[in-house]
Amino acid sequence: MPGFDRKGASHAPRVSSVPSEPTERSGVYNTLPPQTLSERFWGLNLSQRLPRVLSRDGVQAVRGELGRVRDFLLQAFPMFTEEELGALPDPRMAEAKRRYLLTASDLIELQHEGRTVGVIVGAPEDWSSYYVRIFAILPEYQRPALTRRFARECLFEPLAEHGVERVVAETWPSNIAMSHGFTEMQFHVTGHQLSERWGALVRYTKFLDPARGEAFARRFAAMLPGGRNQGRRTP
Repeated sequence: MPGFDRKGASHAPRVSSVPSEPTERSGVYNTLPPQTLSERFWGLNLSQRLPRVLSRDGVQAVRGELGRVRDFLLQAFPMFTEEELGALPDPRMAEAKRRYLLTASDLIELQHEGRTVGVIVGAPEDWSSYYVRIFAILPEYQRPALTRRFARECLFEPLAEHGVERVVAETWPSNIAMSHGFTEMQFHVTGHQLSERWGALVRYTKFLDPARGEAFARRFAAMLPGGRNQGRRTP
């Protein structure tokens, strides 16, 4: 789920035991940025294929910068901040959050005519699963073909090429549009949870490895990936 601050980056002093990272301002490094978790785990740089034009009217995916991503979310999707939902995060965690988003996460922006209109924020959940923390697009750009292409070409295809087996994401039960979008992209509901930060969430999983998807469908679902009905077993 989301995890951005309502305010700007923290200026709290760094803990001395944490190694310093290259100096940055608004996500732009003075030196080469540290490797993300995707690079460290799988040798995958999701920004390597960017920029990429995704529509006839020039909407394109570009490498994200933390400052722009934060500003976009605060203006267009303030509910993605802990404070907006009533949580009171420990101020000491602000710097840890900034470092996590800046050095561990993949940031991808959807831009049109130089303006950010959507973002993807994610990172490996474990050695074979990728967790999409935020997938947000302005309503006027939530065109099915554009949304699917953004997810497919910027996430699903490169992850699958590097052997990642599944993509997981969460949304609120009341977010009907996002739930419908997950279904169209062949995600399965794989769990529910409650948290003090985000409340009730529905967990979705898209299996990039067909064998994993079919194994899940045989055990838990009436429909195989792609809409094929496996039928019922007779006693």
